[in-house]
Amino acid sequence: MRNREEYREELIRLRRHFHRYPELALKEEKTSAFIRDYLKELGYRLTAVPPTGWIAEFPNLAEKKCMVVLRAEMDALPMKEQTGLAFASEHEGCMHACGHDAILAVALTMAKVLAEEGASFPVNVRFLFEPAEEIGEGASRMIAAGALADPVPDAFLMFHFATDMKFGVAVHEGQASAMIGGVRIVVHGKSSHWSEAKKGIDSIYAASLAGTAIHDLNEKYRGSAPCLVGIGTIHGGEYANIIADRVEMNVNIRAVKEADFYELYRRLGLILKEIEEKTGTVIEMEFTKDPVLAFANDPELTRIGVSVGKEVFGERFVLEGEDEVFLSGDNAYRYFQRAKGLFVVFLAGTKEKSFPLHHPKFVMDENILPHSLESLYEIIWEIGEEKERKEREDCL
Repeated sequence: MRNREEYREELIRLRRHFHRYPELALKEEKTSAFIRDYLKELGYRLTAVPPTGWIAEFPNLAEKKCMVVLRAEMDALPMKEQTGLAFASEHEGCMHACGHDAILAVALTMAKVLAEEGASFPVNVRFLFEPAEEIGEGASRMIAAGALADPVPDAFLMFHFATDMKFGVAVHEGQASAMIGGVRIVVHGKSSHWSEAKKGIDSIYAASLAGTAIHDLNEKYRGSAPCLVGIGTIHGGEYANIIADRVEMNVNIRAVKEADFYELYRRLGLILKEIEEKTGTVIEMEFTKDPVLAFANDPELTRIGVSVGKEVFGERFVLEGEDEVFLSGDNAYRYFQRAKGLFVVFLAGTKEKSFPLHHPKFVMDENILPHSLESLYEIIWEIGEEKERKEREDCL
């Protein structure tokens, strides 16, 4: 591509706009309108994905033999920003703490680059602007709207930004995400005034035993790869002088390996059964929705990602193995089930103390943006070149 620095100003402008005006899942109305107007001005053909998503293609590239789908998430998180940035969120209780603002900026700038190059670019790129990724609903909506159809893509490409390392890029060899499932635990006790404690069954006490047991489970269980059970929320009780008759706990199980995921679920069930018997409570346990499955990078696409990563970042490129899989998941597994995929992580830690994703002080180094744009451009170009090379070989 042309000098990546030509697009620095546009990348930063877009990223800061989205950061200043974050919107929650399925409520990304203004974000959606901005994307629509930006792409229409560039001449893109748009397909709406209700309520706020978009599928976009540039007409001059539609007849290219190779199709790559590039996905960008739109939604923010329900948290109060604490960064102190000049362009901090102006929407109270809502923040782009997962880098989706930067992802949108890079995807839109990529769309601009391809529109400028027109038919000279060798690959048709279908852009997915996906809502509701943070609640795990976006991918299924996009796929139902035809994101991976007519034609079926040669490759699916997704990318994230992370701050655990300074300036660089990482690609996983093989498995690139974990399996994750949300579990709701409801402890039913019996209400009574504390002055007549023997008439009640304390659900808070039972829940506290469950919390301790989950901690011990994480300490004792050694799976074949990283895994854990984490407690996210506990709610119960109405008044200080009343024995709580109900406590609801929301936990998540995370595991690199599916066998460990279901073994933790099984052991959690046994633990809760023991607590029932000890306390006289009744405890329900159920998945809140189908688990998010793990996905793996395609070997051929990984090779291309490695080649481009080394070219753009030099020694700042990192190739990670399955023993380094981060315990995070993404509804993007639905795309990987239907197409060869590649997940790239751009490392954007700052010189100061870096805070992780989903933290109210999450800040990223914007210097990564031009390099990420160039990397994705070159990966897509190489995917097209690889397909053309194989077709020539098949004709020999």
